[in-house]
Amino acid sequence: MQDNNNPLIQRYLNTFSEITHLNIYNIHIFEQLLGLQKILEIPGDILEIGVLEGATSALLATSLEEKERLFLIDPYQNSDNIYPIISHFSGIENNQLVYFQIDSIFISKRHSKFLEPYSPLFRFIHIDGEHSYDAVYSDMDLSTLYISNSGLIVLDDIFNINSACCTHAMFDYLKSHPNLHCVAMGFGKAYLCESRYINVYRKFFINLPEILASVAGLNVRVSFNSWAYERSYVTLSAIESDEQKYQIIGQRLNSLNEVIDILDLNLD
Repeated sequence: MQDNNNPLIQRYLNTFSEITHLNIYNIHIFEQLLGLQKILEIPGDILEIGVLEGATSALLATSLEEKERLFLIDPYQNSDNIYPIISHFSGIENNQLVYFQIDSIFISKRHSKFLEPYSPLFRFIHIDGEHSYDAVYSDMDLSTLYISNSGLIVLDDIFNINSACCTHAMFDYLKSHPNLHCVAMGFGKAYLCESRYINVYRKFFINLPEILASVAGLNVRVSFNSWAYERSYVTLSAIESDEQKYQIIGQRLNSLNEVIDILDLNLD
């Protein structure tokens, strides 16, 4: 992983580079999205399904305000090991951590027992649990029950051929839940939000080439795509510094203004 001038990300890499499952692009995208939510004053808790060694959880926890909480669901998590790490890195209090050492499918079936007593509203949800079709579909069901206004759901291992059922489950879920929208995919992640908040996050992802080049020296292409149910999304890919940063079907472009002219985009 490359060096970075962002103190938080540099500290994160120094602490978790050996165990994090986020690549450098995802680390920066997560950090920028959490910062965007803070700028827009989007409140709420955070949920992670699939905790592993707590590296992603620690990064997410750095964005928590005093009364916000981090919910962790993983039947294999070891609280004695990872929660002190999360608290030390992020600075959150122990009472801001809520964890369930239970399978997420079971929690989804009995969410009124496990989650409703806490009255959570999640502004950021990261799903990286069991990668079966049923588990991913169930995790999305659970997430949509408790997502906050302007909240974001992030799915892992999208278009990973070794876990193809994750992508299969996502598109099936989107087809049957038209109020949920895939706004972007890239670097193994998919980003979903409620339809009425598409423009907030679409504007962010469309401007990622400039953002990441400026803050991290990372070169990214945004490609404009759609699927059979006419719900458009953008995809993200790594490129060299001299390559075009935008792509529409059959054409690559150098600037966002060219894309706006061709597609008649409204980013207001």
